[in-house]
Amino acid sequence: MCKYNYRRLITENPIMKQLIFIALISLTCVGEGRSQCYVDTAKLNQAYRDLIKGKRTYEKEKAFFDAFPSSWMEFILTYQWYYPNIPNKLNYVEHIEIFESLKLIPDTTYCDKLIHLSIGGKWSGDAISYLQEVLHNVMNKKSNVFFARLSKYTKGIQLRFWQFYWSSLYRVTDGGSNRDDYPKECELLKNRMRTKYPETVKAMEIGLNYALGEITFDEVENDFPHKYFAK
Repeated sequence: MCKYNYRRLITENPIMKQLIFIALISLTCVGEGRSQCYVDTAKLNQAYRDLIKGKRTYEKEKAFFDAFPSSWMEFILTYQWYYPNIPNKLNYVEHIEIFESLKLIPDTTYCDKLIHLSIGGKWSGDAISYLQEVLHNVMNKKSNVFFARLSKYTKGIQLRFWQFYWSSLYRVTDGGSNRDDYPKECELLKNRMRTKYPETVKAMEIGLNYALGEITFDEVENDFPHKYFAK
């Protein structure tokens, strides 16, 4: 009988891991009756190519904006993690940079998409960390719009947004840091927004308290039992 270490095949082969991930997501989408889990990547790539050619127009930006993932499930299924040996992998850097540079999309529409895209997100490297960086950049420029739109969600949904917004690595050895800039940013937003949006500010502070420095790569990889569980 041929003996083969299937566990090793799966854990050490990035292509195999990607195929299994896609299969699991597909089952989740079917099980939950979600017909919009998948992004039309051909349409997304074509919209990207059209946008970088010639003069930018509202129509070109809108086509790319609409084709870009609109939820966490769509985003992670489209970009996932970076494996340089996978051919034809979507270039998340170029796509996210273009998404950040969109100027002709109305601010409310743009921020709505970023909010919905971030709800339920979990920090990791590559495309996910880049998305989080863009989220902070846009917040600095359009915080009034962000808070106005966030305030329309329930407190629980707002908290899920802020948990992704502030999430960062726990261990410096994993590439994490103290992220002293996050508490400072939170304090700045609090002073600016607490009078008009007190409940959203409260959710923001709770999110910072529970997400800042609380992520490890082990959690991302779903280790069990987790060595950082409270004793």
